[in-house]
Formats: sequence, C-alpha cells, structure tokens
Amino acid sequence: MRKLIAGALAGAGLFLVMVVDTLLPGGPRIPMGVVIVPFALTFVCFIGVMKAVNGSYFGHLPMAKFWPLLRVLPPAVKIGGALLLVLAVVNYFLSSTGVTDEADFQRGFAGNGVWISVGAAILGYGAVRLEQIPADARPAHSASAGRWWTFGIAALGLALAASVLLVPHVSANRAVHEELRTRFQASAWVSHLLAADTSHGSFRVYLDSADPAVQTGACDSLRQYGAELGRAADLYLFDGWHEPSRLRSC
Repeated sequence: MRKLIAGALAGAGLFLVMVVDTLLPGGPRIPMGVVIVPFALTFVCFIGVMKAVNGSYFGHLPMAKFWPLLRVLPPAVKIGGALLLVLAVVNYFLSSTGVTDEADFQRGFAGNGVWISVGAAILGYGAVRLEQIPADARPAHSASAGRWWTFGIAALGLALAASVLLVPHVSANRAVHEELRTRFQASAWVSHLLAADTSHGSFRVYLDSADPAVQTGACDSLRQYGAELGRAADLYLFDGWHEPSRLRSC
C-alpha cells in the first residue's frame, strides 16, 4: 500500500508541474502528450488502492467502507484534502469559461489530475491507518453522514455540469491569435480581438464589439489571411456572458 501511496503522490507532483508550466510566462512548454506519464501512474495506483480497499479494481465504493477511512485520517489531512478539492474545482471552472486556449485546457486537465492523485493517496493512507486499529475499536458507519456525503457529491457534480453547459466560453488557438495581433497590430480593429480559432476546418475570429467599422476593418485584414488558409473568416461577437453570436463572413 505504501508503494501505491508513493506512486499516487508522484503522479500528483508531475501533474502539478504541468499546472505550474501553464502559469509561467510563455507557457506551456511541456507538450500535452507528456500527460500520459502521470495519467498512467495515477491510474495504476488508483485502481490498486481501490482493489485493496474495496476488493475490486472498479466499481462503487460503499459508504460503509469509505466513512471509517475518512474518520481515521488526521485533521490536517482532511483539511488539506478539502482545500485541494476546492482549488481543483475553482481551477477547472476558471480554465473552462470565457476565452480558453491550449494552456487553459492543459491546466484544467492537470489540475483535476492533481486532485485525483492526491485523493488516491489519501484513500490509501486511511486504509493503512485503519489496519492499525483493532477491529472492535474502528469507527462505525454513519447513515446520516453518508446521506450528507451523497448530497455533497451530487451537488458538486451538478455544479460542474452547469458550469460546462450554462457558462459560455470560446476556444482559441494561441498561435493564430498572436499571429493576427502581430501581423495586423497597426489596424484599429485588433484592439477588439479576443480570440481566433482555425481548428476543424474553420476560421473563427471573436471580437468584443459589433461596431460596423470594426467589422469592416477586420474583414479588410482577414480576407488575405483567410485566402492563405483556404477558408473565409467568420466574425463572432463575444461579451463573456452570452453565447457567441455570428456577425458576418469575410
């Protein structure tokens, strides 16, 4: 079990490095494909802990088994785990709303990986501590605590689902965005440029203004750029609060 705990913490450390990498100037420098290393490490350790705690690699962990593990954890571990969960949720929300690019995706994914890895380590640590307590002295399952825990998990899941479905966001290609800013920096419309995306055969440019003069200036600049890509630029208005609305095609 101690090897599984150590492996999970190592995975958390690698995920954390990827999170920090996205926050540094010019980041991320670490390719997203590297995430397979901490992901594989965390996956193996997580299912190993589940096998030791629950008797199976996958499946539901009953509250009757989970609650005693939680009860025997030191207060510092409980508080640290709770704070990390809050930070992971906040990080996910900030990384998936508004204008998001490759760095935001990596930070959201790796941030979730940090929490899952640490959660596996905490679960394994609880199992180790529980084994050191005589069977007749181990904490009993609490039905009321189980109901509150279930309610909390359901509320968290609904909140995350609502953030994805209800909070608007647009995806940006950082390289294209920066190229447009540099190439057309002398044009007035560039100050209204929020994001640009050329994925999936499209060429979308998001602006924070629907002013006809801004649209005309953008189209004058983007027609040649679009011709080089082999596709026309589609302009969208995005205010950060509502879903993007299409303005015109250049």
